[in-house]
Amino acid sequence: MMKKILIPLLIFATVFTLCAADFRLLSFADYYGRIEPGESYDSLRTRFYIQPELQTSLFNFDLTLSANLWYQGVGDEDFIATDNILREAYISFPLGDFDVALGQKFETFGFADLYSPLNVINGSDPTIYSLDDAVDGKRADAMIQIQFYPNFDDTIELIYVPFPRPDYIAKGEVELDNGTNRVILNFNEEAYLTDPAHSIFMRYYHFSSNFDLQLIYACYVEQSPGFDLEKLDSNSPLLTGTGKTVYTRNNLFGIGVSTPLGETILSEDFAFTMTEDSNGSDMGIKNSRITANTQFTRSILNGTFAQLNVIYQYILNYDNFKGDYDDPVYSDLSEEINDYFVQPQQHIAFAVLHLHKAFLREKLFLALNTAYIHPEVYIAPRISYALSDRLMVESGADIFTSEPSDNDLVRSNQYDNFFIRIKYEY
Repeated sequence: MMKKILIPLLIFATVFTLCAADFRLLSFADYYGRIEPGESYDSLRTRFYIQPELQTSLFNFDLTLSANLWYQGVGDEDFIATDNILREAYISFPLGDFDVALGQKFETFGFADLYSPLNVINGSDPTIYSLDDAVDGKRADAMIQIQFYPNFDDTIELIYVPFPRPDYIAKGEVELDNGTNRVILNFNEEAYLTDPAHSIFMRYYHFSSNFDLQLIYACYVEQSPGFDLEKLDSNSPLLTGTGKTVYTRNNLFGIGVSTPLGETILSEDFAFTMTEDSNGSDMGIKNSRITANTQFTRSILNGTFAQLNVIYQYILNYDNFKGDYDDPVYSDLSEEINDYFVQPQQHIAFAVLHLHKAFLREKLFLALNTAYIHPEVYIAPRISYALSDRLMVESGADIFTSEPSDNDLVRSNQYDNFFIRIKYEY
């Protein structure tokens, strides 16, 4: 009996000794409050959050394991959803001229730091209160990643995601009841998609002193849902029935280029996304589209970091389905689904500006995010102060000049809010 106990302990002690472990911890407590003009003040959340991360290696194998854990104990008691606890869990190892990674991990495509049309590999959580939320904004996918290095300047990459993770939209069933429609949309989704399944991403990456280049092809399941409306009943004066969420397959062809222009770094990401509704006849899912993101990055005003992104998207065959829906009840349904949730405009253009600068020997950090999408403006000031090497106090606000939408399918925060956070990193 003693031998059975000692042998596993000896093996564990040997492995632990051979492994070089690196443990990190991010933890914070924050408070969000709603400050929407014309409405009463409301507490949005009080959250206690920890994110432990372990990185270790044994021989040629590297292991990364991290988790998200949070608890809301003030107001409406709440816990993190079970399928969001595991953040990353993967092993990676070299194999000749290849690097291989297996497990759940984050990956980023394109050169633009935000809203890149090439960065379609990980699902998101649109329910976040701050648009720059680095904790809850993305969800890692379980994948097999193979990178091949034919020479020093080039990388060829293949990623296979067997069961993609959809955007996190914990809405359950939503009833659209506006006088002509009494339609239920079912958002009860799987944690990992099995039908459809299988996403494949291929990338060629070239590095040089003059420019960097990415060429990307992806055959992937879009993480943002559409709706299957075929079983709706229009025989009565009302349009009734249940529409379920569906996830469709896209083909993406994209290119990204980044090059210095004097003291400015110019990055351009361009993508053509071909969807299952290429002719635009289905109200419930997205049309094919062309998207470009131009990013300018440079230092201004005595070391202030400045980054400007200009994004344009054109929807192909926009509103082609409307010829099939002359009845006013279908027009009302279109306003709820296509004109708001799926793709509200044929031409979408907006700009985002980010500024930040450190003061007091980098203890004080000031930042500003602002966006313009005609005719509305979004403003998000940020301030943080380091009390020590590991302890920091942060605060900020998210201000929208637009009025919050009353659409039943709203899935993101549209209320003016502020937050206070105390954060510890180890």
